[in-house]
Amino acid sequence: MFEGNVKVELSNNNELEVPNETTLLHVAKNIGSSFSKKAALGYVNGHLKELSYSLKEDCKVNFITFEDQQAEESIRYTLSFLMSYVIQNQFEGIEVADIGVNNEEFYCDFQTPIKNLNKDDLKLINKSLHKLIESNPTIEILEVSKKSAQQLLGNRRYMNYHVENSENSKVRLAKIGDYISLISYPLISNLSKLKNYKIKNISSTNWLRDVNNDPLQRISGVAFSNEQALKEHEEFLEKYESINHRKIGKELNLFTFSDYAPGMPFYKHNGQIIRLELQNLLRKLQFEEDYEEVYTPFIMNESLWKDSGHWDHYKDNMYFTEVDDIKYSLKPMNCPGHMLIYKNEHHSYRDLPIRMAEFGQVHRHELSGSLNGLFRVRTFNQDDAHIYVSKNQIESEILNVLNLIDKVYTIFGFDYSIELSTRPDDYMGDLNLWNFAEESLENVLNYNHLAYTINEKDGAFYGPKIDIHIKDALGRSHQCGTIQLDFQMPEKFDLNYINENNEKERPVVIHRAIYGSIDRFLGILLEHYSGNLPLWFAPNQVNIIPVNNKIHLDHVDHIKKQLKSKGIRVNVDDSEEKMGYKIRNAQIKKVPYSIVIGDDEISNNTLSVRQHGETKEQTFEVSDFIEKIIKEIDVLN
Repeated sequence: MFEGNVKVELSNNNELEVPNETTLLHVAKNIGSSFSKKAALGYVNGHLKELSYSLKEDCKVNFITFEDQQAEESIRYTLSFLMSYVIQNQFEGIEVADIGVNNEEFYCDFQTPIKNLNKDDLKLINKSLHKLIESNPTIEILEVSKKSAQQLLGNRRYMNYHVENSENSKVRLAKIGDYISLISYPLISNLSKLKNYKIKNISSTNWLRDVNNDPLQRISGVAFSNEQALKEHEEFLEKYESINHRKIGKELNLFTFSDYAPGMPFYKHNGQIIRLELQNLLRKLQFEEDYEEVYTPFIMNESLWKDSGHWDHYKDNMYFTEVDDIKYSLKPMNCPGHMLIYKNEHHSYRDLPIRMAEFGQVHRHELSGSLNGLFRVRTFNQDDAHIYVSKNQIESEILNVLNLIDKVYTIFGFDYSIELSTRPDDYMGDLNLWNFAEESLENVLNYNHLAYTINEKDGAFYGPKIDIHIKDALGRSHQCGTIQLDFQMPEKFDLNYINENNEKERPVVIHRAIYGSIDRFLGILLEHYSGNLPLWFAPNQVNIIPVNNKIHLDHVDHIKKQLKSKGIRVNVDDSEEKMGYKIRNAQIKKVPYSIVIGDDEISNNTLSVRQHGETKEQTFEVSDFIEKIIKEIDVLN
């Protein structure tokens, strides 16, 4: 190598020799002018860099093109930076607090001491952002010490907080003109590639997502690497609006919300029917597996959460009250209550496994800006279970839980994937126990040939876990089921059983949920089925329509009583509307079966039945129809 040059080894094993301080963009141009237009970023010795990055030593370079998902991440992050520039320069008194990316969204959080921005301001921001991208300004990237960064940022306290809390000795800044922002991800140099975006929303949030901190506003948008992807996303959203669970919930009269209890759903009669059917399905399956159902209080002494180890992880999202000068909190999870029930009795190895289940109502404070129908609420019902086992029962019991999860998800027609989450950085307990726990989970998955991916460092603070992700009819993935192995809580609560040698021994606790949150699971189901709920948990299973109320209503009531006596949920539409309207209304309400009763049906003792979504009617004997409905409702046989 000549003095003043650096040698670049490319991913195709070719080598280039370029002058010192040559940028990645010029290296890409050496490969070919057409390639340089496709290049978005480059890995330099394994570190992702902007194309403006200058090479100072021999290195390996691997380019990322705009078709790559990592490029989309950078596109969105660059847009969040550019939007922060526009917002801070467009409106007086605003201070940018944070920028970032969340899946396909990019966002900017900011404080507005003078007045909050509104949806009308989004148009101005969108216009200014478009103009900025068209002008294609140079973005200067600086890598400086923390002290230098704070000097450059001045008195911008939010950005300086991020600088102070950075784990690195140096931080990266992006600069357009006089505007400077801290950045944590490489930016796109060619701004012409940032045209496929749309600013979507303005919402409320809080600094560091903590309700006790400063109130902020967030502006967010979506972005993709090409126009077609943006178009497909817009089409998806348009389709989604028609099956949004909040819209379906209103149409089917399932639930509502009130400003008196933000983020806390009020279930109407129809919604409560579905919730109870979901609970009863799992209750029956758990009964077959020898689960013992329990009930624990909503409010317990604050010290319980400190003793359990949950305090440091959940206190910022808990609700508190004080009675007789004693501090209490609403439970954010059911685990400690179940530990107290176990501890209240003496147990032998012959008692294990003990399977303790509860449909427990829990409360967690979520930021108002993050509330989203039934998907993100402040109170929800958990199908919680805690299974107390000896060490040699761990693997067989986990397999039993996996089989139960498979049975439930199969009923709903869900495909699912499995993820193993390992020890997080803030783990509690002994490292050897953690290794044993992770190995136990791996053994179950491997020995039973279950495909899974590993999610490094995403386990619970008390133990590793298996998470189950279901895929709905729209192709979206939802994490619902979970199996968590816990050696820590038995230690903290001093739980014991008497083993075969008549000695005290710690049980191991398996935390288990299948729906996760019944409320969120209900929302997923409403969208998965587009509101066309399976017969067994449809709130109204059969709608009966008399042709003439005066003549046929007595017979209709007779049929209604026959159906209800078999546990079938029936509604009679005896309104004065025309027949065609009543039939259409039953279709709109997505009632699985509609029955029309007139003179012919009465004289023949038959039913004229139309199934939801069908245009033709079928004739049934009453007993045959009842037998058909009962068989269809019994999903466990």
